[in-house]
Amino acid sequence: MIQLLTEFEIQYLSPIHHGYPAWPGQERWLQLFQPNGNTQFVVTKGLSDGNNHPFEIYLETDDIIDAESFSSSWQANLVYELGKIVPNVSDLVQRMEKNSYLTIQVDMDGAPPEWSLNDPNGNIGLFMGLQNPLAKEIIQHSIPLNIKLMRPAELLHGIQNGYEGRLTLSQLYMQQGNATISNLERESVL
Repeated sequence: MIQLLTEFEIQYLSPIHHGYPAWPGQERWLQLFQPNGNTQFVVTKGLSDGNNHPFEIYLETDDIIDAESFSSSWQANLVYELGKIVPNVSDLVQRMEKNSYLTIQVDMDGAPPEWSLNDPNGNIGLFMGLQNPLAKEIIQHSIPLNIKLMRPAELLHGIQNGYEGRLTLSQLYMQQGNATISNLERESVL
């Protein structure tokens, strides 16, 4: 049974979220779901309008996120940061259809050095496009789009090798097991 553990509203009038982009949907929420005993899902609600913007982002983790500290967890922060970027990518649907997998860099303060790339385009890498069928049970009226935390060597490989590099990474993630899961203990696939 899928259980909603907690949710965090990204309020339009809050000074904390000043400058945060409007999402195509009517709402702006980050939600924490427990679909089974093994993983949790951090999910956007309101990023999709069901039409031109069909994606809701999710990050799956096997780390336990406490409901009280959910809004300040690294998992929620990654989804939050991507929520600032995705509304500004007008051709994301076409990019995903053409490439299947994309990498994106975000700039985050306080990231652990072993996960951080020293790069002016952003220090944290996220891999987009891996699939978990369970996500469709949580995100029912939009297209679930997984983001996976990347090790710096993986991000560099994706940047340097483009489409072929991303295909290689997707295969290596699947071979490693738990392809859609992000946690801070995962070894690099390279």
